[in-house]
Amino acid sequence: MFSNFNEEMEYDADTGQPIISQPEYSAGKPTYVKEEAMQISGLPNIRGDPFAEREGKTLTWKDINMTLAPKNKDEKERKLLDNVWGEVPAKQTTAIMGPSGAGKTSLLNVLAGRSATRGRITITSDVRLNNYQVNPTSVAVRQQIAFVAQDDSLQVTSTPREAIRFSAKLRLPRFTTDEEIEVLTSRMLIELGLEDCADTIVGGELIKGISGGQRKRTSVGVELVTKPPLVFLDEPTSGLDSFSAVQLCQVLKKVANAGSSVLFTIHQPSSEIFNSFDHLILLNRGLVMYQGPVAGVPNYFGARKHPNPPNYNPADWIMNVAQSVDIDQLKADGFFPEDTRKLGEAFESGNSKHDALGITTHSDNSVLDDRPVSFFTELRLLFTREITNFRRDTTALITKFGLTTFLGVLIGIIFLGVGDTSNESINNINSRFGALIISLMMGMFGTAQDALMKFPAERPVFLREYSTNHYGVASYFLSRLTMEATLTFMQIVWLSLLTYFMIGFQIAFYWYFLVTYALAMASTALAVTLGSAVDDPKLAAEMLPLLFVPQMLFAGFFVATDLIPVWLRWAQYLCSLTYALRLMVLEEFTSCTEPGASNCQGTIKRIGANEDDIYWYWLVLLGLFVFFRLFALALLTKKATKFY
Repeated sequence: MFSNFNEEMEYDADTGQPIISQPEYSAGKPTYVKEEAMQISGLPNIRGDPFAEREGKTLTWKDINMTLAPKNKDEKERKLLDNVWGEVPAKQTTAIMGPSGAGKTSLLNVLAGRSATRGRITITSDVRLNNYQVNPTSVAVRQQIAFVAQDDSLQVTSTPREAIRFSAKLRLPRFTTDEEIEVLTSRMLIELGLEDCADTIVGGELIKGISGGQRKRTSVGVELVTKPPLVFLDEPTSGLDSFSAVQLCQVLKKVANAGSSVLFTIHQPSSEIFNSFDHLILLNRGLVMYQGPVAGVPNYFGARKHPNPPNYNPADWIMNVAQSVDIDQLKADGFFPEDTRKLGEAFESGNSKHDALGITTHSDNSVLDDRPVSFFTELRLLFTREITNFRRDTTALITKFGLTTFLGVLIGIIFLGVGDTSNESINNINSRFGALIISLMMGMFGTAQDALMKFPAERPVFLREYSTNHYGVASYFLSRLTMEATLTFMQIVWLSLLTYFMIGFQIAFYWYFLVTYALAMASTALAVTLGSAVDDPKLAAEMLPLLFVPQMLFAGFFVATDLIPVWLRWAQYLCSLTYALRLMVLEEFTSCTEPGASNCQGTIKRIGANEDDIYWYWLVLLGLFVFFRLFALALLTKKATKFY
């Protein structure tokens, strides 16, 4: 199925040592290939076509070291990567192979900027693209790298067509027309063999969708729409059947031929897939065991007394040698070659003539607007996706409103008519007070819990899309806020209708709804802050008590606030339930008439409410909402710059 793409590569016939090709330079500057638009089936030129010819560049690196410091004096320093060197030749696909723990993913993460010196990990590297110095950890560099992780991070309610179209609309220049985007999307679906499932939702753990292999191919398609200079993939064939894996490798070869540097890790490829690679990097215990063309593997291993047996998959054989032969013996046999390349001094990137990857920046005097899409376009597309997610995730929607209905009716039945009872009985007053508390807590719990879990669950999607320059933090945050405010409004309206009339509160309905909604939004802001601070949904679930328990303790209904220790009493001012309850109690009990007016006043006094401070209570609720939302935005912005 594949032709031999390695015929132009050279290697020593006697020793099997590969002769690594080097980029060609003219007068100290790299030569460039003029980019040309590509016509598809007679349709208009698609400047964003991922298979259009572009500048072919060679990615090279040397002296990459990753060291893990010991935890204590009894341990030794571990070298996860030891002076690793290599290259991804222009217009070729390069595979990184090696046994488990060899450093495949570590090397890929270093080159992709997803690993950096941090904690016990120390990383040093010299990475270049066409001999221009590249700092992979720079945000400007990471945003130009297409990275497909082993674990797919796609919007579960989007279809492959929508996912690829969404990526194209946000990442291609403004001048790209909708017609061009549709053609590009259709071509990508065909190339990846996704036509049959193009309009089926991706799905996830709780929603049935396309297969794992189809999700992987969709992830690849999402990243290829922008003609990325660098394409990195972590185990791209994982979960794919043999035909789908071969099909994916063909697409990657097309992308490489167009000019991208394609690098990926792979564990145990079939012989057909192995022979489709152009270039191979074999790692063993953090060292380079082989570096060169795939066609040079048989001679290289044969010259070192480990010839590939007849009719034996070369990929299986080299992995067998790497794992079964002692590393000292492998060194004695001549494996682990030294880096003999002469790269010279690196050129400076990120200047006025070249971007962070050393790619030439051209001044364009045409009328085409090649700027990224506007903030409002980002916001519109994100909000549209949120609405689509809301419509399609029916299970979550039914569960949310089903529980609200059940608990609202239950509360209404338990406190049925309590609001119409006489004020003369202190038990009646306490029951109405209890009904107010339960109603407020229901509004708070029912909305804040979902917000707390949402951000950690969607974090992988957000980080992938942000790191590849889909949108900014502000547009993502505002789209989420708009959707949350809308859903919370609907949920609180429904809860208020169920509880207000069954209980028979004296407070006006609009006031009852407004206070409950304000509390829900303020509590949701705190939940989003906590959710933005953690990475794991399981950890977010463990933080639920931190969200709710302090609210109940400091609101003044379990214990009077003046009885709380002075050094801890300040915490009541950060609890939105405190102010919402005071507003509710003032509206419910201020208008009490004799007999029983004294009971109402006693309840108001007990929680420390003051009628003259109503505007302050509203202002504090608004302030808590704004403060925690801005704090969450700051946390999200900080996390968005870290992908390791």
